[in-house]
Amino acid sequence: MRKFGVVNEERTSLSNSTLKAATAEELPPELDENLEVTELDEEAQALQDMLDNMNSTRQTPRDHWLEEIELENLTSEEAAKILDQVITNGMYEETYKMGRMVVRLRTRTTSDADRVIEAIQDFKPETNGTLSHLIARMNLAASISKFGDKQFNFTAPNDGDQEVLELEFTERYNFLSNVPSQIFFALTQILERFDRRVQLACDPRAIENF
Repeated sequence: MRKFGVVNEERTSLSNSTLKAATAEELPPELDENLEVTELDEEAQALQDMLDNMNSTRQTPRDHWLEEIELENLTSEEAAKILDQVITNGMYEETYKMGRMVVRLRTRTTSDADRVIEAIQDFKPETNGTLSHLIARMNLAASISKFGDKQFNFTAPNDGDQEVLELEFTERYNFLSNVPSQIFFALTQILERFDRRVQLACDPRAIENF
């Protein structure tokens, strides 16, 4: 016998009712340990590093200089010694080894730079390759003071006239004409490294409060 007002429906399981506890919310991607992470490619990583550097403490010019001399395996103390010799002696020399042979290079003067400019105006190189070769050869001739057993003379500019200086330069320039091309290009690379070291040592950023 049906009771009045009673609806004959199946009882809803308590587990299916609205009283069931809410399921745990999904974790955001950055907190989900099981989420597969895609590695950044090199360009994206480089961009991220740049942004990180921008957000870090701003570096001073001297900080950048310290990083650059470190790349050249040069300490601040060694750089200071190079600068002192350039100021005190008017020049600086370094010795390098090529196999068993010793090569010594020295810094150049403003007159050497003027000579290069005059040569460019006279020869008028038509290609960048020709121009680079001419500059490298003239700079090397103005810097090389020892090549194996061969010693070259460098008369002090204030002691000798311009004619003597040009004769000494011509001797070094002609000597390099007889050097094998492989050795010549190796010497130009050594000169580039030498110039970088001297340039960094004389950089104004080396000054503490620059």
